[in-house]
Amino acid sequence: MIRFLLFLLLGSTTIVSQAQHLYMPRNIQQAFRNGSRSPDGKPGKMYWQNRARYIISITANPPGRTIHGVEQITYVNNSPDTLNNLVFKLILNIHKPGAPRLGGTGEEYLTTGVHIDSFVVNGRTQPWGNNPGYFTTVPVRLQQPLKGGDSVQLEIKWHYDLSLQSGREGMIDSTTFYLAYFYPRVAVYDDYQGWDLTTFNDALEFYNDFNDYTLYVQVPKNYIVWATGTLLNPGTVLHRMLQTSSKNPYPVTI
Repeated sequence: MIRFLLFLLLGSTTIVSQAQHLYMPRNIQQAFRNGSRSPDGKPGKMYWQNRARYIISITANPPGRTIHGVEQITYVNNSPDTLNNLVFKLILNIHKPGAPRLGGTGEEYLTTGVHIDSFVVNGRTQPWGNNPGYFTTVPVRLQQPLKGGDSVQLEIKWHYDLSLQSGREGMIDSTTFYLAYFYPRVAVYDDYQGWDLTTFNDALEFYNDFNDYTLYVQVPKNYIVWATGTLLNPGTVLHRMLQTSSKNPYPVTI
């Protein structure tokens, strides 16, 4: 009995000792050395995050399925690194034939994906590339590197067709559209892995920067738009009774 108890005691000591030396990924170790992260989970003294400001305008004209968009992005590189390229997320390219997915899909799900019509960097048009080997994560090389602490002005025009199959997004019916992930977005560049190159496979959620957004939506006048955010022009787009109901603490019959 004494030998058995001694063995248990030694075994417990070994387990505790191993737990104190868990493997730490090299990129996390580097973040600790750089001072951007700390072992207690709090941001380090040198912690930073990149961010952007988006001004997005989109147009939908049901029953046509083609969505047109244009956006201006001010992307701020708060990192100490010089960026020779940007990485964009085109989530709706998950609908392109051949895109990596966790499961199969039918014909109504498929589209030709997102089409970039123009790409302007600091006022100068440059090629987008449209490499067929890229799907939801697309690297684009900058003609002039973006230094740490600097910003870049981007303008992108694009269009895409809504999927006939609605799930996370898509065409619910000929007069009801669910638009989500509809704009090209700069991927996250962070302090321990650099660019987020994770491919969207139609099942996982997203890693985003904290950004500011202004969104303009143009639809035929007999349509109603539902969206997150703060409505800035209720007086011009809402029916008078809807304006009244939004201010009334009691039910209003419309």
